[in-house]
This record gives sequence, structure tokens and C-alpha cells, in this order.
Amino acid sequence: MKKICLTVVGLYISMFAGFGQKTSVDTTYKSRRLSFEEANLVSSYYKQDGNNSAVTGGIGTEKLTDFANIIDVKLIKWDRRNRKHSFDMEVGFDHYSSASSDMVDLKNNSSASSADTRIYPSVNWSIENEKKGTAIGAGVSFSTEFDYQSIGFNAGVSKKTNHGGELAVKMQAYLDKVSLILPIELRPPGSVSEDDDENT
Repeated sequence: MKKICLTVVGLYISMFAGFGQKTSVDTTYKSRRLSFEEANLVSSYYKQDGNNSAVTGGIGTEKLTDFANIIDVKLIKWDRRNRKHSFDMEVGFDHYSSASSDMVDLKNNSSASSADTRIYPSVNWSIENEKKGTAIGAGVSFSTEFDYQSIGFNAGVSKKTNHGGELAVKMQAYLDKVSLILPIELRPPGSVSEDDDENT
């Protein structure tokens, strides 16, 4: 029984030494190119209807539809320090109609439910050191539709703890520009739009 145990231990030590030598021989850096990791396509559709619209004096359609599509592509690359670089590129496209944005200016909106399209691309980058458990990242985004434009910026850092948790700090900033279209009854007296609507 002792001989068998010693033989097994001897084989185990030999195999361990062989694997150890194999992994320690090749320590040179191998260049890793930018590679594709994953892609996602998300689509959604929403619809509602009703007959109590505030924009038509309490009677009228509350019809609203929203068709959204988002394409997300993620690329990764490893640098000389074995840090993981992630590049996340996303493009969103929404087409919606809403009675709440209709009938505000009869010269501009003539349908029962006004429609618009929103486009919102974004790019995010992060670098992760898996050995140290640290990561930093930054990104930029943009959104536009007929009366609204927005540019967004973000940056953040994170650190993994020894107990499986993670501490993270993220900052975001948005520069928005909105073009307000007031209803006729709320426009200043003598405004051009009000006079044009009264003459029609």
C-alpha cells in the first residue's frame, strides 16, 4: 500500500513539474488585435389609444405609438500590460407619434397625431486591469429630434474588493437644447405665430 501511494505521488510531482515548465517557457508578449466580442439588436413597439385628449379640449384621440430599434456592437483588445480595452458602440432609432405634441400649432401640425423621429448614437470606452481589479472608462452620446438636441459625457472608475464587492464612482453631464412651441393661448400678445393663426 505504501509503494502504491509513493508511486502515485511521484507521478503527480512529475506531471506538475512538466506543466510548470511548459507554462514558464513562453513568457514573451503576443500582440492581440482588436476583436469582435458581441452584437445585440433590440426592438420594441408600444401602442395606446383613448378619447380624452387634453390638447383638443378634453375630447379627441390619445393615440400614441413608439417603434424603437437599438444596435449595440462591442469590441475588445488586450494591451502589453494584459489590460482589457472595451469599445462599446450603440445606435438607437425611435419613430413615435403622440397626440400630446399635436394641435399645438395648427399650421405646423395638421394630423390627429403628430409624429417624429429620434436618433441617439453613443460610444463608450473602458480599460480593465483584471489582476488589480480596477477599471476606468469614458464615453460620449448624442440625441436629436425636431425640437430637442442633447450631447452627453460620462466618466467613471471602479475597484473590486476582496469580498466580491465593487466600489464605483461615475459622473455624467448633459448639454441640452430645447425649442419650445407654446400653444396659441399661451403665446405673448402680438407674436407672429399668434397673428398668423388668427388670420387663417
